[in-house]
Amino acid sequence: MSWSLTRKTAVLAVGYLIILGVLAIDLIFTVIEIQNVANDLNQAIIDDVQTVAAINLAAQQFLTESYSYLQTRHPAEYEESAELLKQLEEATARMRTSEHISSLVLADIDQQHASIADEAEALLRAAQRLYNRLPSETDALTDTQREAFYAEIELVEEQREAFTDQANAHFAGMGDVARQYIANDVTLTFADVVLALMAMVALTAGALWLIERRIVRPLRSITNVASRLAEGRLDGELPVTSNDEIGMLQQTFNRMAATVQQQASDLELHYRQVTQARDALEIAHRQAVEQLTIIQQQQEAIRELSVPVLPVSHDTLVMPLVGALDSTRLLQVQEQALERIAATRARRLLLDITGVPVVDSHVAQGLIRVVQAARLLGSDVTLIGIRSEVAQSIVGLGISLSSIRTCSDLQSALAQKGGGS
Repeated sequence: MSWSLTRKTAVLAVGYLIILGVLAIDLIFTVIEIQNVANDLNQAIIDDVQTVAAINLAAQQFLTESYSYLQTRHPAEYEESAELLKQLEEATARMRTSEHISSLVLADIDQQHASIADEAEALLRAAQRLYNRLPSETDALTDTQREAFYAEIELVEEQREAFTDQANAHFAGMGDVARQYIANDVTLTFADVVLALMAMVALTAGALWLIERRIVRPLRSITNVASRLAEGRLDGELPVTSNDEIGMLQQTFNRMAATVQQQASDLELHYRQVTQARDALEIAHRQAVEQLTIIQQQQEAIRELSVPVLPVSHDTLVMPLVGALDSTRLLQVQEQALERIAATRARRLLLDITGVPVVDSHVAQGLIRVVQAARLLGSDVTLIGIRSEVAQSIVGLGISLSSIRTCSDLQSALAQKGGGS
């Protein structure tokens, strides 16, 4: 099963959340435990202080009543001593059965508490011995016996003072042990924090390695291939390293590169085809230009042949016209006649229209313009070969050719020397 980058990122985030959650839970439990220890310790100190105070008070009052009884032998004082001894027994029993400190699971405090309980029981036994040895109301005491009782009272007092010192040491030690316990708990919590941070660092290093391997390297490869594509090298292909988004990007990039390569090949083929077509077009153009030149040369030759100007003497030119005369051909007649007159300085131009089938007003006007232009160049024009039907057509059109010299044929025109028709 392939994991997408989104799923991998989610797993990484969940890992961070789990580590932070475990760390937070550990801190919460540590704080709760420290608070419970503090509460239990506070309650234990209060209970022990009350119990120790009760034992001390009962022991002091018992010693006072016992001493007073030895002095007065009053029965009420004896009964009061018995009552105080009973209170001492109850307080000692409470000290032994107390569970406040043992619930802390602190061996040192439990041991100190047991020592105090032992001292309390020793004090109780001493008080019981003293009480059991008290004389009755009627017994007479010697000075030696009285001194022995006083010594017994002193012994009980010393036992009470030892108990008090042990209790004070116990209370002082409870604070030290509690602080040490809290310090150890904080140290363990700090170790847990360090382990969590190390786990987060390891997870971060793994994430960075994964990013470098799964994201940065493929993107660098894509950048390199894209640079080669930009330089025109289209042979690059990316290896598909995964099935996630990066792998999809690599596959898409390969398809794009293949498409670009195919389009480049198609474009190159099209360019070659266009180049070949251009070369063929240039060849066709050159051939067309050559053909056009040939055609123009042929047209020029045809034009010269269609309106020939023939010299018959050093000052006489003959221009035989054959076929119908349109505007273009009339213009050619005029150009050819004027060019030859200017070139040869001919004094006479013989226009032979024997071969012209029809002379209408347009043709007549064109011939008149040729005559007028030739005269401007100093050449006299003679119109030759007007047939009878052409003459009738000219007369019918009302065209006047009175200003133009005419002859019936070429021979007559050549025989004339400037005479009119």
